[in-house]
Amino acid sequence: MLMNGIGLTGTLPGFKDFLIKLKDLINPNGQVIFDSSDIAYLYEDMPKPQNQYYGEVSYQYEYKGEKGNWFNWIYIDEETIKQIAKETGWNAELIFDDGEDQYLVKLTLAQ
Repeated sequence: MLMNGIGLTGTLPGFKDFLIKLKDLINPNGQVIFDSSDIAYLYEDMPKPQNQYYGEVSYQYEYKGEKGNWFNWIYIDEETIKQIAKETGWNAELIFDDGEDQYLVKLTLAQ
């Protein structure tokens, strides 16, 4: 799930639901690889949202004057990934960090 494919889950509850459902789909000893970003740096000069997780954003594409529907996307910080993974029966391992708040994560089922 590269190129922040995990963002498709849209929200923290969506991410949690995805991890629960994924347990039924993964092969024994399988793994899930995805990357994400911590976008906390966007809030250095302003407060983080109070009514939702700061990594939950909404997008709307426009092309040649035509607008698509709004959709949710999520960027999840490392600690939140680890916490939700643990709650849902996964081990989360950071396998690469570029030093710029972007990282690669490997999920495996907890034993």
